Amino acid sequence: MSQQLELLTESTSQWISVSYVTPEIQMKEIKPFVALAVKELEGNPDSRISNLMNVNKFAAVRAVVRHVSRLRSAIKEPWNKSDLQTFLESLRFSSDCARELSSLLCSDVIYEKMPKHLTVKPGILSLTWKIDVSLSQSNISSENADGDQAKKIMFRDTRVILLFKLTNGQTYTCRLSVSKLHELRYVVASALKCMIVLEKRKCMRNL
Repeated sequence: MSQQLELLTESTSQWISVSYVTPEIQMKEIKPFVALAVKELEGNPDSRISNLMNVNKFAAVRAVVRHVSRLRSAIKEPWNKSDLQTFLESLRFSSDCARELSSLLCSDVIYEKMPKHLTVKPGILSLTWKIDVSLSQSNISSENADGDQAKKIMFRDTRVILLFKLTNGQTYTCRLSVSKLHELRYVVASALKCMIVLEKRKCMRNL
């Protein structure tokens, strides 16, 4: 799976309701729905939206346009049309509709006036790690440490190297002590717990 496709499909549960509607959408409806969705996201809703007969169909296309637009601000590069089409077909769009919609969403023009609240910071695409014991072994040798002292030095001077690769292609390297690594693990676990609690609230399900 490509990096872009992995990013697009990272939250499959949110598309369950959309996938019930997408098979009914016709190709001739795609372009006008996208145009209306883009205007709405730009903060200039078209009056025709309130008179739409196929509200559910439009809502499904709008959800896709919003999702793809937000992620576009994170990857900082054009979408791969094949990946977009694969994602759309996974949402049960017909092949013709997926092809038409992916062509429109691959155009950078529709993202030019997107408001700042739709932009997202780059996400973490991958994380690898390794242990660096060179400093601790050097200090053990130089201090002629016995068994207990060697253990203390290993804990104190061993470093964990974290290599982060972001969705925009940038990479970052962090060197942490063992104690700082445990502190980071606790902070991340606490944040994830808070996110799970928030996602269960009814008001968050409609965003």
